[in-house]
Amino acid sequence: MNQMKEISKHISGSFLDGINLQYFRSSLTMLTAMMVMATSFLAQSLITEAQAAEPKITRDVRALEQNGSYLAGLNHRIKEEDSLMHKILTDAMKDSVDLEKAADGIGDVLRYTLVIRDEDYSRQVPDAMEKLTKNNYKVLKFRNAWGGKFYQGINVQLLNPSGIKTELQFHTPNSYAIKQASHEVYEIRRNPASAPEEVAEATAQSIAFNDMVKVPSGAKDISWNLE
Repeated sequence: MNQMKEISKHISGSFLDGINLQYFRSSLTMLTAMMVMATSFLAQSLITEAQAAEPKITRDVRALEQNGSYLAGLNHRIKEEDSLMHKILTDAMKDSVDLEKAADGIGDVLRYTLVIRDEDYSRQVPDAMEKLTKNNYKVLKFRNAWGGKFYQGINVQLLNPSGIKTELQFHTPNSYAIKQASHEVYEIRRNPASAPEEVAEATAQSIAFNDMVKVPSGAKDISWNLE
């Protein structure tokens, strides 16, 4: 009789553990689905805002093309939803903030790259910045990364008159080509799922790529005072 009670208790306990585990898995799946839906909604909202502002911003940025400079990658000026969702989730976890705040902090939903000849670079970047500010663009960030370890160029985050954030990168033909060639190893380095040995190899490759960049005269001295 006592043995039967012990067997009964064991069966009941195992059954309840199974129910609890099933409930946990179901709840986790539901939370994950809700998070994905919320992230997708935020990404779509950002893309919709960017699409509405894009024609005017593209015209303003096209006006910066002169003396052989050109906008590269224009077909990809609006970030894709999957990439944007990944960035929102990654930034939320990295900065320990909610999804909405992470989405608000993204400044490259709309992004452009102006490629300038080496001999014109140190003159044309400040000229472009002057034109943009005269058109009522506010400069939120100005990062001069020339001489950097993994990336070389100038990255600017702008706020257009209607309040849409835009990223503008200034490159030379050489630095842009190397940036494109090294994109795959950059993705490995920033992916949290990459194994340590993969990150180590990608880091070494990134440095090797970066050593091939030629710094144009005066590029390291270019700066911009934020208001």
